[in-house]
Amino acid sequence: MEKISFYLFLATLIFSPLAFGTVEIWSYAIMECMICVSAILLFLSRNQASFYKVPGLIPLIVFSCMVLFQCIPLPAALVRLISPESHAIYQNTAGAMTSVDWMPISVFPRVTMMEFFRFSSYILFYVTAVHLLSDHLLLKKTMTTVVWFGAMMAFFVIIELTTRSLGYSFPHDKILWIRSSMHGSGVGPYVNANHYAGLMEMIFPLSLSLFLVYQPVIAKKGLRENFSIFFIPKNVHRHYLYGLAAVLIAASIFVSLSKGGIVSLSISVCFFSVLIFKKTNQRKVGGFVCFMLATVMLLTASDSWNLIFGEFGDITNALSTRFPRWADSIRIIFDFPLLGSGMGTFENIYPRYRTFPGKGILEFAHNDYIGFLCNGGFITVAVMCLSLFVILFKSFQTYQKRHDRYSIYLFMGCLVAVCSILLHSLVDFNMQIGANGLYFFFILALAVSSSHTRLRKGTQSSLLKISLIKFHIPLVAASLICIGGVYTNFGALIANYQMSDYRNIALNNDFSEAEQKQIQISSNRAALFDFLNPRYPYAAATAGIQLNQPITTFNDYLKSIKREPLNSRYLQEAGYFLSLQGKNESADKLMKTAIANDSRNMEAYLTYAVWLIEQDRVENAMGVLKSAMSIEPKIIKASLALMKFFMLDEEQMSSALPDRVEPHVLMGE
Repeated sequence: MEKISFYLFLATLIFSPLAFGTVEIWSYAIMECMICVSAILLFLSRNQASFYKVPGLIPLIVFSCMVLFQCIPLPAALVRLISPESHAIYQNTAGAMTSVDWMPISVFPRVTMMEFFRFSSYILFYVTAVHLLSDHLLLKKTMTTVVWFGAMMAFFVIIELTTRSLGYSFPHDKILWIRSSMHGSGVGPYVNANHYAGLMEMIFPLSLSLFLVYQPVIAKKGLRENFSIFFIPKNVHRHYLYGLAAVLIAASIFVSLSKGGIVSLSISVCFFSVLIFKKTNQRKVGGFVCFMLATVMLLTASDSWNLIFGEFGDITNALSTRFPRWADSIRIIFDFPLLGSGMGTFENIYPRYRTFPGKGILEFAHNDYIGFLCNGGFITVAVMCLSLFVILFKSFQTYQKRHDRYSIYLFMGCLVAVCSILLHSLVDFNMQIGANGLYFFFILALAVSSSHTRLRKGTQSSLLKISLIKFHIPLVAASLICIGGVYTNFGALIANYQMSDYRNIALNNDFSEAEQKQIQISSNRAALFDFLNPRYPYAAATAGIQLNQPITTFNDYLKSIKREPLNSRYLQEAGYFLSLQGKNESADKLMKTAIANDSRNMEAYLTYAVWLIEQDRVENAMGVLKSAMSIEPKIIKASLALMKFFMLDEEQMSSALPDRVEPHVLMGE
């Protein structure tokens, strides 16, 4: 069973990047299932053996529990105490429809629950890796597999990007030449070049460390004897091969044109050289590492360098778009300081604070530190940092006592890999990519194993202390994570299939009564498999209006808003429904809140203005349209057309125009 566990462990490391970086529900489902099965098999195989004390495990478990705490319904008074802004959001949305006595901290519990199972799987993978890699043979097999997997991927990327630049007739608009992408050309299995570079940044120091491990030892002999060392396969074939792997990986980062990747790689190489000198006092080795990077830079084609310089020349424009986003995100941090808005909810909470123009959806903050602070708050991030510090500090303490070349260089590689990805995270969101997050925890496990695993036979396999914990405790934990992850991810896939017939069509009164009933049945069935998804009660509510089921419709709208209180469409459609029931005050509150939650959503302004005109509140409607046109000039024509449709007079129309030339010119036309 331990052998099967190990091969599943390796398969997970290979599958996750190839599954397009693991960013979709199906790939998360498979990755988490493989991790859990590997862990369960390992724990079963060790039912009579001892477990090791895994460094940093307790703060990691605390972090995972805090993520779970974010999506559990709590008493409203407690939420008001620890997260006043979350309390206000739920009270202004679901609270406008009914009394809300229980609510979660997360503003979108579904994605927070998914994040809980993702991070729990990572922690389980970390524990599994530490135990498997306590065997020096498995440690070396894993290193060989990961480095050569990275080298082959890098070779493919170099071929892919070279043929693309030369105009060869490959399907370059497809990822891995097989799958179409909505976001343009990919890099290897990744949609985004920065995320590919993030993975390679973590693998490159590992390949470089093995390159140094197998470096021939040159004694003070004659030139002939020293020269012959480099041509004896027994001594140097691994040295050359791992050097080739390192060159391929580094070159692929350069040709990917990832600015963050290139900078992180360059700094990490310098850091590696400093570590080598500090530990071994070998200046030549450190200089040789820098020479290797210089060689990679020289081998990079001149056309690629023109593109690289062009990318760095555009860095001001890139940062100019990110600084406003980061400034907006700081406001989120101040409003959710302790526990954040819920892990994974940045896309949902950000429109409430957005100040720069445009309609594009921003899924991540393009800075992992800001993103984690927004979604997790200072307490959760502090626990995360504590776990990272404990892991690296305890590993470093043991590393200082080691004298084995393999352990020394491998730990250096792990330390450099961690620093490299943490540096890149200042300008990107690599930790939000499933495969890259997995490799980060793998590197942490490798740091523990490289510093603690003994490489000689006949001695204790690891320097880690033995734990008193019984095998059934981690076994039960792994089983629960497996069951929960399977239900959450595979349940979402099944629910999506249940509603597949209605996925790309508008749910409106064009359907017959029989079709509306079928939509309602399919929605309720889908909700059984994905009970936190607000789409399904919303679809059932839309059908319920046409079927004249006011009580059922009210309950379905309430469910959808409780599950995603920041969705402006749900709020405004629920508001329209309440107005039909004569609850105009509650409807008005939901309409206003929808705009407050997404102030750049012009459709929300127009919807609210139409409703106000229908309620004979024309003056208020003109104020709403004036606000919309002041924010987004492109809405002027639609606003004027709306006012003309309702046959408003010129005076009323003029009162809605902001103090700009363009609106008045368009009105005159």
